[in-house]
This record gives sequence, C-alpha cells and structure tokens, in this order.
Amino acid sequence: MKKAFATTALAIAAGVPTYVYAQSSNTTELEPIIVSGGISPVAADEFGRSNTVITRQEIEDRGFVTVQQALEAQPGVSVSGTGPSDRQVRIRGGEANHVLVLVNGVRVAAGDSGYDLRGFDVANVDRIEVLRGPQSVPYGTDAASGVINIITRRATAGVSRGASFEFGEGDRQSAFLTYGAPRGDLSVTIDNLYDKGFDLSGDGGEEDSTSWETVTSKGRLSLTDQIEAGFSFRLADARYHFDSETFLSGDRETTVSKYVFDDKTKTAKLLERSISAFIGFSSPGNVLTSRISTDYIGNQTANSAIGDQTTRIYKYRGQYALDGASTDSSDQLLSLLFESKNDSANNSTDERENRSYALEYQGFMSNDLSTQAGVRLDTSDQFSDAVTWNLAASYHLQRSVRLHSSIGRAVVYPSYFDIYGGTFPAFQPDSKTQIYEATDSVKPEKNFAFDLGLEWTLPGDLGIAALTYYNEELEDEIYSKKISESSDTETYRAENREADGKREGVEISTEFRPAESVDFGLSYTYTRSTNDEGSVEGRRPMHEFGLNTTWRASSVPLTLSGDLRYVRDLYDQQFYKDGDPFAKIPAFTVVNFAARYALTDHIDLTGRITNAFDEDYTEVWGYATRGRAGYIGMAASW
Repeated sequence: MKKAFATTALAIAAGVPTYVYAQSSNTTELEPIIVSGGISPVAADEFGRSNTVITRQEIEDRGFVTVQQALEAQPGVSVSGTGPSDRQVRIRGGEANHVLVLVNGVRVAAGDSGYDLRGFDVANVDRIEVLRGPQSVPYGTDAASGVINIITRRATAGVSRGASFEFGEGDRQSAFLTYGAPRGDLSVTIDNLYDKGFDLSGDGGEEDSTSWETVTSKGRLSLTDQIEAGFSFRLADARYHFDSETFLSGDRETTVSKYVFDDKTKTAKLLERSISAFIGFSSPGNVLTSRISTDYIGNQTANSAIGDQTTRIYKYRGQYALDGASTDSSDQLLSLLFESKNDSANNSTDERENRSYALEYQGFMSNDLSTQAGVRLDTSDQFSDAVTWNLAASYHLQRSVRLHSSIGRAVVYPSYFDIYGGTFPAFQPDSKTQIYEATDSVKPEKNFAFDLGLEWTLPGDLGIAALTYYNEELEDEIYSKKISESSDTETYRAENREADGKREGVEISTEFRPAESVDFGLSYTYTRSTNDEGSVEGRRPMHEFGLNTTWRASSVPLTLSGDLRYVRDLYDQQFYKDGDPFAKIPAFTVVNFAARYALTDHIDLTGRITNAFDEDYTEVWGYATRGRAGYIGMAASW
C-alpha cells in the first residue's frame, strides 16, 4: 500500500511490542505485520477488525510451549476445559464451535466439529493470529465469533535448521529444517510432546497423560514469473487418557467430588491430517492474480461419539487492482472468492454440500482512512441460503492514535449431532440413558456484531495501549431441550431459542517499557454473555486479567519472564445436581515463570515453572487442575 506508517502504529494495531530484541540467540527484528484477515491479506495498521498477533519473539520470551498457553489472557479470548486434552477456546463470549482454528490458513477440524486444543506445540510456530468478531465472509459458516490462524516457521534465505527438547512433567522434542531461494522455499517441522498429566478427577488416582506426534510442512515454487505453485501438509497423531462422569440418580443432590471419578479404562486416539495444494497465476505487473486451491481435512477419532469426519474444499480466489498497481501494493483492491465445500461424518447418514460466493473490497478513502467491505452468499443442500457481510474501517487521527471499527453478520450451521441425534448410554446401572432425537427443523445460528476501538502510543513512546468495546447478538441459538423422561431414559432434541442471546464486553491491553531492560504487559477483558432468558452462560469468565513482565539482563545473555492470570465470575453447569444449575466457580490466580539463557550464539538453555504458587483451582465443576510443575530444556538453531 502507498500508506506508510511508523513501526509503533503497526505494533499497536497487532497488539505486540515494537521493540527489537537482541538478547536471544534467535534475534528477531519486527517487520510490518500482515494479518490474514480477509480474502486478501491486509497490513495490521490498515485493518479495521480487532486482531492480535502473538509473535515468535513473544513465544520465546514468555516461555509458551503450547498454543493454549499463548492464548490464555489474550484480550477477548478465554481458554478452559476438563484437562490438557480438552481445551476449548471462546472469543468474545461465543461458543467454542464458533471459533475456526487454522494452521497455515488450512482448517484443522474436519466435518462440522469445533476444535479442542490438545497439546498444540509452539516450538516451530512463527506467529499466531487472533481475529475477533464475525469472520464468515472470508472463512465461511463456522467463524461466527473469531478465527485463530497458527502459522509455522517460514523459510529464510539459504538453509536453516534447529532442534529443541525439554524435560519435566513429561517431555518435548522438536526439530525444523527450512530452505529459501529466490524461486521458492520449503520448511519441515517435527514435534513430539508427552504430557505426564495429573488425575483429572482429583482423587489421587492414575495420571491422565497426553501425547502428540506432529509433522508439518509447507512450500512454494515459482514455475515462471507469472505462475506459482505450493502446498501445506500436517499430520498429527494423539493419544490421551481421561476420567468418567456419572449422574447418581439415587442421590441427585450429590457433592462435586463424586461427579468425576478415576477411570483407568478411558483412553482416546485421534489422527488429524490435512493437505492443501494451490497454483497461482498473475498478469504482467500483477494487476490481476488468480489462485486455485484444494484442501482435504480428515479427523479419525477412536472411542468417541464424534466418529470420523472429513472435509474437502475447492476454492478460487481472484484479485484485481482497481488502480492499476500490483495487487500486493494496491490502494484499491477487489477480491473474488468461489468455494465448494463437502463434509461428512460417519455418525450420520448424509453428507453436507455447500457452495459459496464472496466479494470483498479493500481500499483507502484518504491517506489516513482505510476500509474493508465484504459480502458472501452460502448455498447449502440442507439449509436455506445465507447472506453474511462485514464492514470495517481504520482511521489514523495522528501518528500515534488510531480508531478502528467493524460491523458484520455471521452464520453457523447446526451440527450433525443436532440434526441426526444419538444416544449416550448410562455410566452406572442406576443412571439414565440420554437419547437425542433426530430433527429436521433446527435452524442455523446467526451472529450480528459490532465493535469500536482506540489504540494509541503512551507518552514518551514508552509503549502502546488499546481499548475496544464490542456488542453481539446471537439469533436462533441452538440448545438441547428435554422433551420427556422415564425411569431409565431422558429424551432431548435440538431446538432454537426464541429470543436472542446477548454478548457485550470491553477489551483493554497495554505493552510498555519503563526501562531499557524491562517490558510490562497488561490485559483485561470484561465479558457479559447471556442467553435468551437473560441467564449467564457457562465457561465464559466475566472478568479476566493478565499481567506479564520480561527482564533482560545487561551483563549476561539472560531473559526472565513472569505471567499472571486472574479469573473471576466464571460460571459452569453442575451436572451432578438436579436441574443442572449454573454456579459460580471460585476465583483463581495462576502464575508462571520462564527463563532463557544464551549459552552460545546458537544454543539457549530454557527453564519454566507453571502454577508456581501451586494454586488449587478448577475451571470446570468436578475436574481438577495441574499443580506446580517445573521444566528445563535446550534450544539450538543454525
């Protein structure tokens, strides 16, 4: 784009520090940040929709080892679950299945399921993009409240390679190899993670472990000056243990400690695979570009009600620079998207086909005002046509202050389980079997949202701060309604709520450097999420506060960091009580520490402590959490 802006403003837009770090052996200088926020990528300081980019440098300095750790306490993002193998991500109070998770722009969940994070290693992750609010225009019908795009290591000029390992409450090993040349590049990453775990029931029984082996690769090749081809590949194999839940019908008003019990027989296996290939064409001068791609995503889950699911996507994207410039520097860019999507699950009797047509505009109204506007039509063989849209703007009041705002509408289709139903057998002889009836009357959910944000540089260029207000309404929310009950069964059916659910909140974040060797970061999210009856919805904390600090020694190559996460007014259902009431979980504070010492220019020694003060807390009623744990490791790169 012709618009040139200070590095500070770029960092404000992305929510990351502007400083250049020289402490680590893997020195990273900040470059202009581009986010995958639309049909065509856009520079962060020109993007009107709220977003955060978690950089490689931040991952290293703060000692993150999994994606879920990096996402915790990010503004507008809440992460919770029953254990390390079940970490659900919610954005702005939305449901977990309203968040689309991508790796290198390719979805990781097949079929119609949301994605639970399970030990997603970040050793070979370059950055994590968090896009908030409705994203259906570029990403489709399962991105109603946001998108998380995990981008693996990129190739630089020549050959780069590295490896790392860590031991403690389990072990981790990873390696990467990249090659970059003027005509193309290739990267391959391998990750192995074993989490020894802990007893999820809190009874002091068997440790419920998680293991992951992942191979990721991506590459591109310029066949001619106007033709480029590329691919992305991911294969992940997981095994994990979990415990059982039970409803004691003879003592329905039981205690939370009896709800989850240790069960050595409960294990699950998961195989995730995805492959994407593309070929791109461009006219002389790149005024017009086209890209044809195909994605295949398959998830095989053993010992699960979800079953095997697959998704196939065929996509065409065209870009045209209305001002006659190159599409990657145009001030007036028009993008077109055609998409064909087919998914299936073996626990249903049908497949689902969807065709999509989208149009998007990105451009400058003036040197300081940039806009994005898009509209999408989805046609389905099972549901009525859906029109989604978004409109966003970014305006620089001056060099150090930026306003941004967005408004949009998104759609989420009912799941296969909502339509075809299923049966959950009783866990105990005196428990009731749950039967979910099939229905063809349930309608897609629709999310309408807007936000308004302000970002500015702190006095003396000491740092950056951001404040965003958002408001969302969820129409036709899907829930399970009990329609009958007998002595041994409970029958449910998926239905739409009659009135809209409400979500409203404020996101605040700041990054500042009071001294040359010290960085501080603060974040706070207020979320009010209610259903059609005005009742609070579960697993969405009303208040979440984050504090982080990083100190770099001046005389030795040492970096120390600490993270604090405070959660208050978090509600969850007590399924072990009659009526399954929502109840407030006690507030909790979790503190983590990390250290990194450069032994040589290429080798770093790492260490970290999680839950350093051994906080005894829960995120989901009945489930325990990990106590204090320590780890030590080493990372090398050449």
